[in-house]
Amino acid sequence: MTDQTHLLIRLAQSHKPDCVLSFGGPLPKNVASPDELAVTLGSDGVARYAAACRPVYEDLRRIIGQISGLIILAQLTAQHQVTDLPEYAACEARAKQAGDRLGALKTPGGTEPHKAQLEAALRFSHLALRTFSHARGGEAFAADLDQAGLLVKRAYAHLRAASAAKAGLEMVDLSQACCCCGQQPSR
Repeated sequence: MTDQTHLLIRLAQSHKPDCVLSFGGPLPKNVASPDELAVTLGSDGVARYAAACRPVYEDLRRIIGQISGLIILAQLTAQHQVTDLPEYAACEARAKQAGDRLGALKTPGGTEPHKAQLEAALRFSHLALRTFSHARGGEAFAADLDQAGLLVKRAYAHLRAASAAKAGLEMVDLSQACCCCGQQPSR
């Protein structure tokens, strides 16, 4: 077996082309919620972190929803100039706000894995947004939108990993939505 054949087989067995785990970066991993950590660790700092997380989490949840809507709009209308829409500008502004809030978030001991999931959700959201400004025309446009969809799914997986109903960080269940294959692991 040649090295190239071995590599092809290994890649084919690792991830399907549409697998969101084929992207680099930390994998989505369920982490303890800030409120659970506050009870476990008995820390006022963790309780403050939990309260400060809520607006960041809400921003990220809305960003993911806005990007998903932009993808659907672009697919339905074959509109290539998504970046000219006011909805795109609003999404970019919210992403900047989320980045600023996330950067200012103080992480007391034990909350670093939670914040890392929020940071990964923001990073993949930024990559999905950037897809619109770098989108190619013609037949490549559909592939660019597919790529943006995969990036949104990855952002969603990271945000879901940081979710906790008790902490007020609750996701909308998209497992049966048209944009989801329904194969995400349940929490």
